[in-house]
Amino acid sequence: MTNYKQLADKLIQRRTHARHEQATAAAREMDAAQVYERIKLLVGNEIAKANTELRRRKLATVERVFMPCCQGRLCLTYGLDLFCTVDVQEGKSQITAVISGPPNATEISRKAFKMDGDVNPEEITAEIVSGLLMGEFA
Repeated sequence: MTNYKQLADKLIQRRTHARHEQATAAAREMDAAQVYERIKLLVGNEIAKANTELRRRKLATVERVFMPCCQGRLCLTYGLDLFCTVDVQEGKSQITAVISGPPNATEISRKAFKMDGDVNPEEITAEIVSGLLMGEFA
């Protein structure tokens, strides 16, 4: 004989667990988007710090690119060779940075910053700019 009370209790637990998982996923997506927006704001300061030293040593500088095809994306260049795009992937709850360069704008390096635990947008921004200068992510 089936105990419907136990089945009903299991169904309630599943429903509660599913709601909790949905709420957690939504919070992670929101966190990734918020961190991404913070990085977009911080990148100007980080570029200014890097360019001060680069100019002092008479090297090419880092620039932020504002192209219509890249609206909403964070795009950086170093000199005429290296190009870095930074995107948020809300479904995966991560921010991905990709460095492209010669020949033929080939992908050189890629790094995914997961939104697990404590995320520091300042550190991510510094890592993106320094990775672009080195031509690869560590």
